[in-house]
Amino acid sequence: MLTVAPLVVLSLGLLQQASADPTESLPGVYDLTPENFDKHITGAKDAIVEFYAPWCGHCKSLTPEYKKLGEAVSSDARLKSRVVIAKVNADEHKSLGTRFGVGGFPTLKYFSRGKPVNEPIDYSGGRTKDAFLEYINNKLTEDNGFARVEILDTLARQFTSASDTSDLIKKAQELAGSLTDEAKINGDVYLKSMQKAASKGMDWFSTEKARLERLLESGNVNTNKISEIGRKLSVLTAFDKEE
Repeated sequence: MLTVAPLVVLSLGLLQQASADPTESLPGVYDLTPENFDKHITGAKDAIVEFYAPWCGHCKSLTPEYKKLGEAVSSDARLKSRVVIAKVNADEHKSLGTRFGVGGFPTLKYFSRGKPVNEPIDYSGGRTKDAFLEYINNKLTEDNGFARVEILDTLARQFTSASDTSDLIKKAQELAGSLTDEAKINGDVYLKSMQKAASKGMDWFSTEKARLERLLESGNVNTNKISEIGRKLSVLTAFDKEE
């Protein structure tokens, strides 16, 4: 009778635990196809996308860590509001692999907010949940000023040290009114922030920033409000005295 050494059995068990089917649905991870790719990867948020093949051993090994990443991002209101985690079966959807220059599996691409969707950068960092999160958080830190408007940043710096803010508020109102599209939305946040601080005192900036951060950390925020909070937090950095 054939017997299998306990060490071999253990090794086989660990191997099975360390890999999984990359085609399975993962919590917090979008499965992208040519039909829905541009719906989810729009440039409005950062995104990391894995291009895989079902038969690829390295893709199978990556799946448990990618699952952990999806769970971590979907359970963090701040991250969920700013980053998309997704994967593509590029063996089945070859057009997407061709579109993004995928030459091997798994290939991971990082799509930065505000950049053309067809110009992602290659992710070459570690392939553990913690390595992914460190990379993502570094990218988001670099992009904390996503809602900043340069012409209003100058006023913001003057505002925090001004003894009379009425002229600055009037100027901000004029500038915000001259903006269009996304910049107009952001400009209105500058103006409302100045008006609030003028009535409540300059400490309002720090207390409001802390309040919004607590809201996000609580996880008890309506999904529709998360992006609005992120926008406000971004604009509030323009009023940091350290800047």
